Amino acid sequence: MHSKRLTYFGLLGRFADAEFASEALFAALNLIGLYHDSILVRAAESLEPSKKPIPSAHNKYTRYWINLSKTYQRASFALTFLQYTDVLMEMGVQKKWGKQAKWRLITTIEFIKVICRIILFYMTQERTVVNPTIPRREIDPSIFNQEENSTTGNQTWIGQNTRCERDNLSSVINNNTTFNNNIINDYLMSKVLYSEDIRKPSELVHRLHGIGKFAELLYIIRPLIYVFALQKYGNRSWKPWVLSIFIELLAKVFFDHFYKKKVPGGYRWISTLEKEEHKRRIRLFLFYILRGPFYEKFTRPKINNFCQSVSNKPILSLFGGILRDYQPLWENIYFYSASS
Repeated sequence: MHSKRLTYFGLLGRFADAEFASEALFAALNLIGLYHDSILVRAAESLEPSKKPIPSAHNKYTRYWINLSKTYQRASFALTFLQYTDVLMEMGVQKKWGKQAKWRLITTIEFIKVICRIILFYMTQERTVVNPTIPRREIDPSIFNQEENSTTGNQTWIGQNTRCERDNLSSVINNNTTFNNNIINDYLMSKVLYSEDIRKPSELVHRLHGIGKFAELLYIIRPLIYVFALQKYGNRSWKPWVLSIFIELLAKVFFDHFYKKKVPGGYRWISTLEKEEHKRRIRLFLFYILRGPFYEKFTRPKINNFCQSVSNKPILSLFGGILRDYQPLWENIYFYSASS
């Protein structure tokens, strides 16, 4: 999510409150995107079965719970809304009411996020909370144009024994495309089913119990503990930084133990969706280099030296300028590196 903000780097430093304007643009585009996605999903439901896009494991799983539980739906959209707007709200409150009000807001937002994730955890019958908690955009709007422009001829046939509707081979070959083996291979590969494609949506993520359940709850409350520690010891103290990374590492160790001992086949046999989520959590450790005393003592001097060394070099100086523009945000805006 944070990387998308680079889209608006051109606004930074161009006028007063450029950072606030760029963040407002980021939040607005993402919220509009949520509404647009809901329109695409409803439109795709009217397509012929053979034309409907095959959902990914993530979308299959999250849409299942959204359709099953209104509580899950509300909690997931509330969490997504906060993730899209937390930086914007922090900027606005800090500008209007100062740092004390900002930290009250941060604590409130992190508390609500924890509540939302705990609700999602129990609504999914104690399964790992995947991120994002809502379906991703996977529907290409061009499929609707293809539907409108398709020929009026018979594009499907019905099996005599199974009575299942299938595409004619001619329906997958564009009239302007030379017939070749690649077309057939691409079409057949798109129809291949893997083990996860035939699993029930709820089976795409294992239920947690014992140490696995404790690990997930520990991971969920970690950001709130970090905020309380920051307010008690300050941003320059190593205690909040060490406490936060210790909790995340402890949760990871507990997860590894759970999958090794409690899941048949161990970590190698968990679903792709679970692997993606745990890889994402590992990548989020990189944000620790932008936090607290580690940033002050190690990361910031390195960034300053790099920017200084490339200041007179073409192209590289542009990249250095972008880093310079973003430094105040990393240093002063909590949610830029919060990974929550």
